[in-house]
Amino acid sequence: MGEETYPARRKARKHAVEVLYSAQARDEAPETVLRDTADRLGWATHGWFPFAREIVAGVSDELEGVDELIASSSANWPIDRMPRTDLAILRVGVWELEHETAPASVVISEAVHIANELSTERSGAFINGVLGKIAAART
Repeated sequence: MGEETYPARRKARKHAVEVLYSAQARDEAPETVLRDTADRLGWATHGWFPFAREIVAGVSDELEGVDELIASSSANWPIDRMPRTDLAILRVGVWELEHETAPASVVISEAVHIANELSTERSGAFINGVLGKIAAART
């Protein structure tokens, strides 16, 4: 896809989700998975890579707090029952909301877009609800 239809920041978010998912599935440190994947696929040469690295490091460093926000905002869905893809998307979204990398509406929209691409047909609505609740509590 071209840059116009798949912007660099969206690529960074999507690849951060993929790395966080893989790290959880393999029980490895996200930074290790990012480094290995970046080396293997040449990601470091792309303009979106620094933002992806920032997201992965940020989520990894603040995982406990990020997960607490997700758990307290996802009615009837404990973290250990969430699909790994949805959890990775939520972690990226929550970290971005907490660090104001973009307006909340953009962060939520991007997370829903990635969910619609990578996860189930219900995931977008679930992610929208959880991130929307977190964003509303911040204002």
